[in-house]
Amino acid sequence: MNQLMTFLLNSSTVITPQAKGASAGGAAAQGANGGFFGGSNGLTIMIVYVVALILIMYFLSVRPTRKREKALAEQRNAIQVGDTVLTNSGFYGKVTDITYECFVIEFGQNKGVRVPVVKSEVFGKKEPNLSNEAPPEEEKPQKKKGLFKSKEE
Repeated sequence: MNQLMTFLLNSSTVITPQAKGASAGGAAAQGANGGFFGGSNGLTIMIVYVVALILIMYFLSVRPTRKREKALAEQRNAIQVGDTVLTNSGFYGKVTDITYECFVIEFGQNKGVRVPVVKSEVFGKKEPNLSNEAPPEEEKPQKKKGLFKSKEE
């Protein structure tokens, strides 16, 4: 056992260029020396970690944000004249006209205040709740079953 440990320790040491040789023995020595992921500075391992972190960040933050923005843009494109909308600042109003870059929204009860609002500032279609009653609770979607099921089910 002691001889095996000594052999493994000796074979993992750095091989000098004279010992490598000029033929296929050089490639075998490079593989024994660590090959692509080895090396004395570990630069390639660091590059692999950085690429992995960028991929993780993309799938956890950028991709869901783009999906949400796309859904919100589709919802804004579906707004027609006469729809009641909610702006990002919390005002409800009725759309009276649509231009290329904005909605002309009528605010208030007197029907005289018409304000052009940039399309990106409209949150979506929504009717205001003008009663004192709480809105009915929506049914919650059932939980998705996980990968590992408990034995109690």
